[in-house]
Amino acid sequence: MQTACSTSLTAVHLAVQSLLLGECDTALAGGVAVDTVHKKGYVHHQGGIFSSDGRCRPFEERAGGTVPGNGVGVVVLRRLSDALADGDPVRAVIRGSAVTNDGATKVGFTAPGVDQQTAAIVEAWAAAGLDPADAQYLEAHGTAIALGDRIEAAAASAAFKGALGTGRIGIGSVKSNIGHLDAAAGVAALIKSVLMLEHATLVPNADAGRPHPELGFEESPFHLVGRAASWPEPGSGPRRAGVSSVGIGGTNVHVVLEQAPPRGGAAAPDSPEVLLSARTRKDLDALAGRLAGALRAPDAPSLTDTAYTLRVGRVPMAVRGYVRAVDRAAAELLAGPPRAWSSRSGR
Repeated sequence: MQTACSTSLTAVHLAVQSLLLGECDTALAGGVAVDTVHKKGYVHHQGGIFSSDGRCRPFEERAGGTVPGNGVGVVVLRRLSDALADGDPVRAVIRGSAVTNDGATKVGFTAPGVDQQTAAIVEAWAAAGLDPADAQYLEAHGTAIALGDRIEAAAASAAFKGALGTGRIGIGSVKSNIGHLDAAAGVAALIKSVLMLEHATLVPNADAGRPHPELGFEESPFHLVGRAASWPEPGSGPRRAGVSSVGIGGTNVHVVLEQAPPRGGAAAPDSPEVLLSARTRKDLDALAGRLAGALRAPDAPSLTDTAYTLRVGRVPMAVRGYVRAVDRAAAELLAGPPRAWSSRSGR
C-alpha cells in the first residue's frame, strides 16, 4: 500500500481490522525507508521542507524544517486474548484506530487539513471506547515544517479539547530523534510509544526548547516534552497514548495505545515439563547440556517460556526426554540424565 508518510501506520490499522474480522490470527505490519545513496545529505532551499541546520525541532520556536532519515520498523500483532492464552510477551495493546482522508476539504494536494486530522483522532478513541481526554501523551506526526505543525496542533487541540486543564497531555515526535522516515515514519512513532508505555517514561524531543508561540500550547491541553520524566499510572486507569501519522495526499491515521495488562491470569505450573528430542541419544544428551548452560545464564529466559518454546517451536524427533523442575533447578537436572526416555517417534 502507499499513503506516503502515513503508509506504515495505515498498514497497522488494516492489520488490526483483519485480526478483528478473523481474517488472520497473526499479522506483521510496518514500513521501510532506505536511501541507497549514503552520506549524500540534502540541499536546503529557502521556503522548502528541509531544515537549514540539519536539526528537526517539531512544534518548537526554532523549528525550520524536517530532516530525512533511514529506518525499518515492523510490529507483530495478535488478538489480545490469543496472545495471553499462548503466553506471548505483550508489549502494549492497540485499543482502537481510524483512517480518514482530507479529500476536497484541503487547500492543495501537499497541504494537510485540520478537520479530517481531528476526525481521525476522535474516531480512533471512539473505536477504543474511550475519550481523547483519557490520553496522557500524544506522539504526533510533527515534521517541524511550519504549516504542518500549525495544522496538526490545531487539529489535535480540537480533538483533545475535553482534557481537563491546560498542558496535561505530553506531546512529542520521534522525528526530532531519528529524522523523517517517510513510509516508515508511522511505525517508528508507534514503536517509540510502545517503549514509553513499557518503561513508564516520557521521552523528550531531542534538543527541545520552547514551543512555538503561534501554536498556542499555553491555551491547549498539551505541553511539549522537553526532558525525560517518569510516567506513573493515572488513577483513572492504565497509561494511554495516541499516535498520529499524516501522509501527503491527505491520508490521516491515529492509533490508540494502552499499556500491556499485568502478566498473570492463569497461573503457570510450578514445575513445567521441559520436553527435549533429538535424532540420537548422544544428540539428546548434548542438547540437554546446552540447555542447562543457557538456563544458568544471568539473562536466562523463564522456565515456563523455555518449556513452551520447546513444546511448540520444534519438530519432535525420535529420541525424547523430559525434566520437570522448579526454576533453575531444571538446569541441574538437565546436566544429568533425563528422567524419562522414548526411543520411538510418534504423534
